[in-house]
Amino acid sequence: MKARLFVVLLGACVSLNGQAAEDPVDRGLEAYNNGDYKSAYNFTVPLAKQGFPKALNLLGMMYELGRGVPKDTAQSVVYYREAAEKGDMYAQFNLGVSYDTGDGIPQNFHEAVKWYRFAADQGASFAQYNLGVMYEEGRGTNRDYAEAAKWYQKAAQQGNKQAQNNLAWLYESGNGVNKDLSIAYAWFDVAAKQGLQPAAEKMSAVATELPPSELEKAKSLAAKFEQQFVH
Repeated sequence: MKARLFVVLLGACVSLNGQAAEDPVDRGLEAYNNGDYKSAYNFTVPLAKQGFPKALNLLGMMYELGRGVPKDTAQSVVYYREAAEKGDMYAQFNLGVSYDTGDGIPQNFHEAVKWYRFAADQGASFAQYNLGVMYEEGRGTNRDYAEAAKWYQKAAQQGNKQAQNNLAWLYESGNGVNKDLSIAYAWFDVAAKQGLQPAAEKMSAVATELPPSELEKAKSLAAKFEQQFVH
């Protein structure tokens, strides 16, 4: 089974919260992360009204999850869209997820692909992963294993374990890349080391298909991958 990532909402908060203390959205993010959603809302609304993309995205998250406000996915989409159009990659991803799932807006895979791509082009590994899934499954775009492999590779190199797992599947099957069980083993190993149990099971299965000399090569490659890509 290939993992499917739909929403990285709290992850966006963690990433944003690591920015400089003078960022005006920080107080809202801090309150949100501390579970004080009422204060988070009060801090964030004025900034959202001023058009701060991060504030708009946070407000969208609060409406999507019903934290500090009544749950309203249609309203969350309004805020995601405004922030996404201002270039916020987290909002672009969240808007893509909304189109992908049909939550708060009519389902539209073509639009999902469009917004995932905007975020993926900005380097968001979670968007790169989802875009890879869309290409692999042929949803919202023509099925293209080579394109799926490209986006999985980008996300995998940033430590995204789902992308590492899916890239390994492609190397095992030879879809979109030249079939290579040693590379498949190495990517399954890296994903497994990050706690993805299905990857550990696949790694063991692939190991039985490799002759001893190739298995040693695969283990050596896995060790290099771990140093580079396990975050």
